[in-house]
Amino acid sequence: MWTKKQIADHIEAGALLERIKNDVYSLIQQNKRIPEKEVITFIKKAYKKYGLINDNKKESCIAAFGKNTSHVHYFPSSSSNFKLKTGNLILLDMWARLNKNNAPYADITWMFYVGKKIPNDIQSKWNVLIKSRDTAIKFIQKNKFPRGVDIDRVAHDYLGESGFGKNILHTIGHSLGLKHPHGEIPGINWREYSRIQKNIGYTIEPGIYFKGKYGFRTEIDFYVNDENKVIITTPLQSKLDLIN
Repeated sequence: MWTKKQIADHIEAGALLERIKNDVYSLIQQNKRIPEKEVITFIKKAYKKYGLINDNKKESCIAAFGKNTSHVHYFPSSSSNFKLKTGNLILLDMWARLNKNNAPYADITWMFYVGKKIPNDIQSKWNVLIKSRDTAIKFIQKNKFPRGVDIDRVAHDYLGESGFGKNILHTIGHSLGLKHPHGEIPGINWREYSRIQKNIGYTIEPGIYFKGKYGFRTEIDFYVNDENKVIITTPLQSKLDLIN
């Protein structure tokens, strides 16, 4: 179990990641033709500015534009460093921890759309994804310390029943660690039959991906406290943030 100090450190790291997310939003508002690598450089500098560290200096965040959002773990190369343009989705995934001993990671994913109005096709898929995340949260709230496989199943069943089963490319979540965003405690996936544990941070991050077009992911962190209450520790995105 995490100590109260570690829980506080995790929550602080999540709040700082939210601040960086807001800073990135302002950055993009000022330059709607910004390339992906420039956003990544900005985030890495922001980690240092706000006293955060990351396990991997090279691949420490994801900033994907347009069709690159269809890749689960996308990092730009010289040939794929897209410049932003109107009509693009933006997927921002950041994970970091406070620069102190035994501080746990926080891990968030946030999405934006560049344009005056979100197309109906994108909005409808986003709504399904958000519902799958919320279904998983409600399941955990209703069932004390459920198994990882059951949490994964309830969220993926919702996506499958909505017609997106073939677009699921990863599991619903993972535990959070001290040296790596993926912790050593068993996570939330279709192979994990152990139950989630008290006072340990986890993620819920369903995603659906459409090859060559775009992808969607939403991610929150949570833990279950001593009173068996689910405490969500990072911002809960409901609407796609619009950049116009």
